[in-house]
Amino acid sequence: RFIVTTLRPKDTPTIGSPTDDKREKIDFPPFIKDLYVGEFNKSILSYAEVLNYDRYFVLNEQTKHIADFLKENEEKISCINTRGVVPDELLVKLKSLDLFGLLVPGEYGGADLLQTEALRLFQELGDNLSLSELFNINEMMCTKALVAFGNEEQKRKYLEKISVGELWTGFCLAEHSAGSDPNAVKTMAVFDEEEGTYHLKGTKTWVTNAIRADLFLVFANVKTRNYLGEDENSLTSFLVDKELAGIQVSSPYDLAGFNGLQVCDVEFDCKLPVTAILGAAGMGTDIFSSINHHNKYMMAGGIVKRLQRLLKLTTKHTLERKQYGAKLSEFELIKIQIGKRTGRIYALESMLYITSGLADVGVSPDIEVESAVIKQFASETYDYVTRTCLSIVGASTNLKDSPFQEYLAENNVLQSWQGSANIIKCFVALSGILHLVEKKGDDMKKVRQPGLNIFKTLHYRYTTSRKQKVDDFHKELMLENHVHPRMAKSAPLVEWAALNLGYCAEHLLLTQGQNIQVNEANLERLSDMTMLTFAMISALSRASRSYAVGHAHAQHEVSIAIPFIFESRLRVEQLVKEIMADGLMYGERDSFYEDAGSYVIEHGGYCATHPLIKNSV
Repeated sequence: RFIVTTLRPKDTPTIGSPTDDKREKIDFPPFIKDLYVGEFNKSILSYAEVLNYDRYFVLNEQTKHIADFLKENEEKISCINTRGVVPDELLVKLKSLDLFGLLVPGEYGGADLLQTEALRLFQELGDNLSLSELFNINEMMCTKALVAFGNEEQKRKYLEKISVGELWTGFCLAEHSAGSDPNAVKTMAVFDEEEGTYHLKGTKTWVTNAIRADLFLVFANVKTRNYLGEDENSLTSFLVDKELAGIQVSSPYDLAGFNGLQVCDVEFDCKLPVTAILGAAGMGTDIFSSINHHNKYMMAGGIVKRLQRLLKLTTKHTLERKQYGAKLSEFELIKIQIGKRTGRIYALESMLYITSGLADVGVSPDIEVESAVIKQFASETYDYVTRTCLSIVGASTNLKDSPFQEYLAENNVLQSWQGSANIIKCFVALSGILHLVEKKGDDMKKVRQPGLNIFKTLHYRYTTSRKQKVDDFHKELMLENHVHPRMAKSAPLVEWAALNLGYCAEHLLLTQGQNIQVNEANLERLSDMTMLTFAMISALSRASRSYAVGHAHAQHEVSIAIPFIFESRLRVEQLVKEIMADGLMYGERDSFYEDAGSYVIEHGGYCATHPLIKNSV
């Protein structure tokens, strides 16, 4: 393995990275959730570096080896989607690059890396998303659950083999009737008291790497007794060895994108010992929650690298292609389009490493909202960048054998990969609102009763009205004092968005009740506000840090971040208006759209009368 040797503090440079191995955790509160209650942890604007210099140099060396490997095997890697499998010969070569067991503790043969280090390695693999996601899922689902909830016997049995690449894992939750909803799982594990075993029966769908996997993490219901002594189904997770009798794996789905992941159905009709339970009976929901949203952001590392590659191909095309006697690269509109797409990729990458930093420095890091936000932003960014870049490349992208067709296919798959946009957005907004209720619920109840709490109500209305002003709002945070002067004019735009995120959440809670019955359209708007605000904060923090430490392309980063923040601020302003318009005549548009949708569903499709139809006399 690549060995990390911590330097003594006196031998370590004092500028930039910490001088000690970043294992001294701090109690860092949930950043995005706190925005919903009007709290902004300004330390995030330092874009802290969690790697000391020795860890950085080791990581950089490992990244170079991966880049060399990808270049040497470019032809084979380019055929992964067509062949529908990642060749074994590539995986054998990758063993020498120590890409297995990245987050597994050293005592079990793992690399014991920081999240930031693992993310950087996943990003480098992003030349092919099947390859990147294969390692991501193997590391971040079953393996991470085993590290967090496995007993000593289970860890000794599996983790050492996983860490050397001898054992692959698969994640089994989704079912035909359940999708990715853990509460709708039908698979059952019935306990046989005479044999002391569980009979696992059911079929799991969309199992990644099912053919290669040797170990499955399976979620099934078991019968348990509640506090009333009544039988009820409790979701439980099991570690299931593929070698057991009664396990059948289907042929892989023929996917348009990510086809190298060999996604299959797996049918279970087998007996399991009690020792196969991960954690304890009934802990399935807790285990699923701990590895689901918290890890979504990791897949975006590969997406960043993939989009950087597309941008490079597009740029090459503009330098070679001529139109009306001039290169495409000389046209103003082309430059602006490329600049905007660069800004989105920059913001996504900034969000990624701020979040991994939060995960590394926190005692018990709560990054589930940040992670879900990044996943959704990554999907939308992939769509935004892909469609524009391919429009610049032109009609040749429509050819079936065009290499750009793979980007279109991946874009379609990404929009529903690891959860649909609707589910993720509702989760983000509801998580923030629940945090708001927990922190400020009692005060908000008083505001809803102005007759009994006149002064508190008046104070609330006064302060929130000052926050909502667009041009001359009251700056409470003074963020411009916490960034480089070059970014000082952008800081108030970020502050306005952050303050109004909390304000809009409070407004929805007050107007639609504290039983959290906020309509889904406003949950979507609140989630979009959250996503844009976090993107603005991340871009501001990163650009400020780059300019302060004198990075080679610092001025370029500033030129990217400033317009991105400005345009994102305009979008946030529009979302604020839509949320605050609720109840006004033009604010009832959701009701009109909902009625129209119900009518279409009732009639089975589009049913408006053709404009040429005449009524019979």
